[in-house]
Amino acid sequence: ACRTKTWCDRQFWTPTEIVGCECAYSRELSRLFEEKEPSLEEVKDAFDVFDENKDGFIDALELQRVLCILGMKEGFQLENCKKMIKTFDENGDGSIDFKEFVKFMESSFVES
Repeated sequence: ACRTKTWCDRQFWTPTEIVGCECAYSRELSRLFEEKEPSLEEVKDAFDVFDENKDGFIDALELQRVLCILGMKEGFQLENCKKMIKTFDENGDGSIDFKEFVKFMESSFVES
């Protein structure tokens, strides 16, 4: 069942773990990562899921929207999303651009 209304106890989720939810966004992300390591096109598709306003950046509100849809408690508080953004925001502009997102994805697949 989809957890969009309940919050889990996980402290951090990698992109490949997001696929556990049965909601539409999760199924879409799951489809993107069918291979062990996604292609650049698949990473771009995933980036576009987060980049709602299509400005080329993922800000904390956009991250929060996707995490909340997936039922992830990290998205409940905007401050948590800002911290997540800051972790991978190499240029310090307060958002994740595609280059930073690719690096995040690469690090996620190296760890798995």
